[in-house]
Amino acid sequence: MAVMALAGTPALAQGRPALPPPQRLPPAPLADALRAVGLATGTTIVFAPQTVAGRRAGAVTLSGDAATIVRRLLAGSGLMLRRNGPRSLLVLPAPAASSPGDGAPAPLPALAMGDIMVTALRRPTLLADTPISMVALRGEDLGHDQATSLAGLARLAPSLVVTSSGTGFNRLSLRGAYAAGEATVALYYGNVPVAGPGGSTSDPGMMTPDLVLADVERVEVLRGPQGTLYGTSSLAGTVRVLFRGAQLDQRTLALESGATLTHGGAPGASVTATVNLPLVPGRLALRAVGWREYQGGVVDFPRLGLVNTDDQLREGGRLALRWQIAPDWRADLAGVWQRSRIGNTHSTTAGAVPNQSQGQVIVPFYDTFAMGSLDLHGAIGGVGVDATVARSWWRPHRFWDFTQSQLNHLNDGVACAAWVNAGACTTTQMAGFNRYLLASSPSLVAQPLAVDIASAELRLSGEGRLTWTAGVFASRRTDDGQSSSLPVSAATGLVLPGTVAVSHRSFASALSEYALFGDGSWRVLPWLTVSSGLRYFHYVRDTQGVVSLANPFIGPFGPSALSMAYRAHGLVGRARIEARPMAGLLIYGQVSNGFRPGGINVVPGLPENLATYHDDRLESLEIGTRLAPAHRAWHFDLTGFRQRWSNMQYAAASSDGSYAFITNIGAARINGVELAAGGALAGGWRAKVQGTFTDARLVYDQVSGTVTTDGRAGERLPYVAPWAASVELRRQWALGNAWLGGGWAGDAGLFVHYAGQAYSAFRASTAFNRLALGGFATLDADFALLRGPWRAGLFVQNLADGRGRVWAGTIGGTDLVTYQRPRTIGLTLRSEFH
Repeated sequence: MAVMALAGTPALAQGRPALPPPQRLPPAPLADALRAVGLATGTTIVFAPQTVAGRRAGAVTLSGDAATIVRRLLAGSGLMLRRNGPRSLLVLPAPAASSPGDGAPAPLPALAMGDIMVTALRRPTLLADTPISMVALRGEDLGHDQATSLAGLARLAPSLVVTSSGTGFNRLSLRGAYAAGEATVALYYGNVPVAGPGGSTSDPGMMTPDLVLADVERVEVLRGPQGTLYGTSSLAGTVRVLFRGAQLDQRTLALESGATLTHGGAPGASVTATVNLPLVPGRLALRAVGWREYQGGVVDFPRLGLVNTDDQLREGGRLALRWQIAPDWRADLAGVWQRSRIGNTHSTTAGAVPNQSQGQVIVPFYDTFAMGSLDLHGAIGGVGVDATVARSWWRPHRFWDFTQSQLNHLNDGVACAAWVNAGACTTTQMAGFNRYLLASSPSLVAQPLAVDIASAELRLSGEGRLTWTAGVFASRRTDDGQSSSLPVSAATGLVLPGTVAVSHRSFASALSEYALFGDGSWRVLPWLTVSSGLRYFHYVRDTQGVVSLANPFIGPFGPSALSMAYRAHGLVGRARIEARPMAGLLIYGQVSNGFRPGGINVVPGLPENLATYHDDRLESLEIGTRLAPAHRAWHFDLTGFRQRWSNMQYAAASSDGSYAFITNIGAARINGVELAAGGALAGGWRAKVQGTFTDARLVYDQVSGTVTTDGRAGERLPYVAPWAASVELRRQWALGNAWLGGGWAGDAGLFVHYAGQAYSAFRASTAFNRLALGGFATLDADFALLRGPWRAGLFVQNLADGRGRVWAGTIGGTDLVTYQRPRTIGLTLRSEFH
């Protein structure tokens, strides 16, 4: 999308044309002729109206493919054609002749506000012409609000919720489908799906690899079940982070640095460098990106005499190699590596002063992530070919405070009896047991984990009145880890060297997935299209767990082993109808469903009836509209949806909160509305508004004496806020006076983010306290001066210095709260040379 870098007002050669599509087009305005060709050939032809304004096309015969016909229309016009995808063409001004050695790229038109080219349907389409509910963000949108993480991304796409339940734990959710188990929202970096490890709680969705969002082309947030095209973990939607690829004809060096100061916290700094180098102009190019981002901490531990303990460091790099094998064939080889460290939890003890924890244990997080992928794009006999093979490795090392879980077993007669290996404890023995427990406290659980994913996908596609995609997908995910309970020094909050583990267990699992899928759209009338898709899946999951050193306090009180398998297969699909009754108006209705495979809990001592959890499904009905007039000065999107989530997989816990596991708790119905609008205001300002309403409630009572997910019919699901919204105001203008000189420009923006109130548990929960979170708004602002290749910026986040609760919940028997980061002021400096 680098060719779309300067905003213009586009048009799309689809929908009802001004001319009928005969076999021979008579002379006509060029814009009308392009629309007619797009309709006749089923091709998306994008052009800026100002590019074709005043131009006429001669008579042309509709023979050959779309590109051949358009080239005839453009002959002698001073315009050129560029293929933007298997079914997408871009009309551009021909580059002006340049003097030898002039490396400056010719200016090219781009999409206006509200328009962006996306590939959510696995083919290039304009956002305004894409019949699904989604949010699309450009890389510069992320930069304006300093959104370099998944949590930052969620501020710009309020329908996406990123829940951080601990150090390094990030769970994605959309449309109220918040749950433990396999992720309900799939995350793709490029064309590669990534996932977290199952760990000790059989909960891959709890953790998500969080790469620094540097040099991003765009992000696509697809709402609603996406299983037909994106497979497992797309129960409620898919997030696609698409990085910029190597450019074949542009030499670029870009440097960006920043520094931040946080109220009551430590300073931070960041630096990013990008190099794009054509190795063989027009044929082979390399792009390299490196980053280092340090965020100062804000959480204090007064008991330990420590301040700003939760600092975070992320550093890494990405390489992308592009080879244009032939005009219609391209190969992209990419690799990424990142290492992260978080010094301590961002959460504080519930009831304490914000950002001042009463804890006694330092809970860090370390991880290393690496990924490699090869993408091949081409065409054979008019059939598009897309193939991807990829491998990713993730090595997270997570911890959590286990002190309260242990202390809950003071005077526990069952645990004491097992400790002394007798039928009952005497008073003397109980006193000895309590002394041993206290001597082993405070404590933490340490879990080094590993997850490896190998995946491959092949897609074939065709265009015309019938647009279709068919493919095959295969992946194998293996993960393993260990869990040890370790005593901690009360003076330092750290594990002392040479400390012997109080307990130890190991676990491993493998999930193999195979799928066949197809998706097609039939243009019944020039303004009416029907489409459907189907995916057949087959899953095989194998799980093992071994307790080699039993925990003497919480049980079970002896070594044990577990080995089980789980298999599932079935179909997911969708059907959609799209109508374009007038130019700039799209109306669609869709039914779809999503699926998550069941599995096996590796919790020691879990009753047999809870060892296995089963598949859950989500059925969705949505109706939406997109309105984007031809001038594209504004746009308006509105979607309503109704979902039923059956046999829900959900997090449960043992009565003392020591063990978490997955169980099925019944059904929920989720209704909602999603709104997005944007347009030009007076005085050169532009506005963008997004809002969501989500009503997620249980269908019937979920009260059980076995698990602690108790809830009543009609009760809202935990962690699902009814309301979320964001508003952005932005203006750019030219600056110039005697003091500044010429060539300067200004860029200013205001962001308001609102997170609605939610709760951490059902009202009737028997193990978790019901804590409130959300219910606050945040104001951010930024201003930048630009001149030539230079940009200097100032930004303020959380301008009002609010202390809203970002997250609240119970971990290890302790109620915890995470607050907004205090007011942060930052400076940025960027330079880019061609």
